[in-house]
Amino acid sequence: MLRNLARAGVAFAAVAGVALATVPAAQASVGYYVQNQQTALCATISGGVSTANNVPAVQYYCDGHGSRRWTLAPGVGGGVKIQNVYTGKCLTPAGGVSTDNNLPIVQFDCDNHNSRSWYLNYTGTPGLYKLQNVQTGKCLTVSGGVSTAPNVPLVQFTCDSHPSRAWYVYL
Repeated sequence: MLRNLARAGVAFAAVAGVALATVPAAQASVGYYVQNQQTALCATISGGVSTANNVPAVQYYCDGHGSRRWTLAPGVGGGVKIQNVYTGKCLTPAGGVSTDNNLPIVQFDCDNHNSRSWYLNYTGTPGLYKLQNVQTGKCLTVSGGVSTAPNVPLVQFTCDSHPSRAWYVYL
């Protein structure tokens, strides 16, 4: 299950989901920030409070609001579910199956559909990963790749070397 994480050289353990082994379980329960390497903004849900399905994921300032935090739980196909601490929903490409570039990323019920799971592909830099969707094979990125404005939508795109395809995952 953790074949992609093993390449990271970072130990992972299952404690109420998948958490870094070096992080005490009590701290891991508050969730991780998922911060874009290019823009330095964090993944969140638009508006920050809706628990409805299909609300878009966007980038926003990495503040203390619960919608900026994510837990990692065992997923399918060797991936992990990225679940929002505040809304309880998981990141997924809209519709769950299209491999189109620039398809919006939304929140949806955390079921066992392959599109709710992501590979955390280690980049070689501590804490930095490319988040690749198990179903579509595309990577999580910021629409357009370079804007540092808040509320820019998150989309899926071909996994390449652009820094907007890489995300720091940290407490």
